[in-house]
Amino acid sequence: MKKILLDTYGADLGEEEIIFGGIDALNEIPDLFIEFYGTEDLIRSLLNDAGIDESRYAVFGATDFITNHDNPMDIFRSRNDSSMALALNALKKDNKALGLLSAGNTGALMVGSISRIGLVHGLSAPVLCSLIPSPAGTWTALLDCGAHLTPSASDLVLFAKLGAEFYTSRFGVKKPKVGILSVGAEKSKGNSLTIEAHRLLSYSDLNFIGNVEGNDVQNGRCNVITTDGFSGNVLLKAIESAGMLCANMLGDKDPELYSKMQDNFNFTELGGAYFLGINRVVVKMHGAGNRKTVVSCVKQLKRK
Repeated sequence: MKKILLDTYGADLGEEEIIFGGIDALNEIPDLFIEFYGTEDLIRSLLNDAGIDESRYAVFGATDFITNHDNPMDIFRSRNDSSMALALNALKKDNKALGLLSAGNTGALMVGSISRIGLVHGLSAPVLCSLIPSPAGTWTALLDCGAHLTPSASDLVLFAKLGAEFYTSRFGVKKPKVGILSVGAEKSKGNSLTIEAHRLLSYSDLNFIGNVEGNDVQNGRCNVITTDGFSGNVLLKAIESAGMLCANMLGDKDPELYSKMQDNFNFTELGGAYFLGINRVVVKMHGAGNRKTVVSCVKQLKRK
């Protein structure tokens, strides 16, 4: 059995939606075992109603829940009985678990991952990495996507290295092409952060191809794009909304193409973003995610 830990709290659609996603995953994936962390009575009730065999899951009740309005540092100082803290603590101790899924407070999940699990390679903080689909069927790793709003140039180099390692592990590409997000292809274009990061990356052992622009993200020009968390988050959500807008404009004019665009651009159904640099695998599900997001994230973890 493949074990995955699921923090049921924090999604925009509520805890029930995430629990239903866990139930769907158990029904769809025969060799899956899920540890649920959240409101015990609710979880058990929904699992019982769904007729899930008790050998396929375990439930750990929480008496505290971290909201998106809470200070992320709360999980560092206290909140030991929160669903997120309980799940993170369990992940650290359980080497058999593939990883943890959570749609909760992104900042708290990052701080909790650092303080309760730990970082690799002497990092000061993890980086949030999302996979962006292209029309050709390939993927581009975009990082950071919201964890580091004001990184240094050396941080961007580190993001690139982590992204390249992840891409090689995930897709088998030995020397993935790495670019830095900027406002022009020329190395002189950009702000002081991107110009300095470009200089540092030019001396790295990465397969660095230089600056890339927003319109390069989905054309297959590079495999990994490094940027600050502010720009990355804005870009990610802009791509999502643009893709869904085009899909909705098609309506029933071309059902086949509409369905394909829905599949490619609906990030609530594509899965989640990885926190790279954590000693264990932690996946941040889309806050607006639904039950399909959970199933996609479970499959994502099983492919790791």
